[in-house]
Amino acid sequence: MGSPFHRASGSRLRRRRGAGGFTLTELAVLLTVVSILAGLAVPSLSWLGSARQNIAGTRVRAALVFAQQWALSTGDSCWAEVDIAQERLSVYVEQRDQPGIAQRVAMKDPLTRAPMVVQLGIDSVVFEAVDIGGGEVIRFDAAGIPHDASGSPLTADGTVDLTGGIRIRVAHGTGLVTVD
Repeated sequence: MGSPFHRASGSRLRRRRGAGGFTLTELAVLLTVVSILAGLAVPSLSWLGSARQNIAGTRVRAALVFAQQWALSTGDSCWAEVDIAQERLSVYVEQRDQPGIAQRVAMKDPLTRAPMVVQLGIDSVVFEAVDIGGGEVIRFDAAGIPHDASGSPLTADGTVDLTGGIRIRVAHGTGLVTVD
C-alpha cells in the first residue's frame, strides 16, 4: 500500500488520462479507417472528369440545337460562333431588317435573359478543334440547314471537338446535331 498521498495523486492521474484525448491505439485505428475510406473514395471520384466532359458536350449541343430550332420556328437565321481563345460558344440571331453576319445580335437565353454563351475552360474542359466548313462559325437558315460563315451550305459535317475525345457533329444537309 502506499501513503494516502500516493493514492490520491494516482487517482488524479487516472482521472486526467480518462478525461479527454485519444490513446495511441485509438489514433492508429482512426488513421487506418480514414485511409481505407480515402482509398475507396478516390476511385469512385475518377468518373468526375469524364462527367464534366460529357456535360460540356451536352451544353454545346443544346446551344446548337436551340439555334437551329429558333431558326426553324421564327424564320430568322441563327449563328453560333466558337471562340477557341476565349473558350466559349456564342449564339446570335440575324435581324430581319438588317440581314447578314455583321448585323447579328446576341441571342438571349430564354431562362436568364442574358446572352446565350456556353463558357468552357472552367472545369479543365476546353475546345480542342472546330471545323465548320473550314471555320468556327455556323449559320442555320429558316429551314434549319447549316451553312458556313460565307453562307454556303455545309458540304461535309461540321465538328466541334472538346477535351476527352468528345465530338459534337452537325450533319451537312440535315443539320442534325449529335454528340459522339
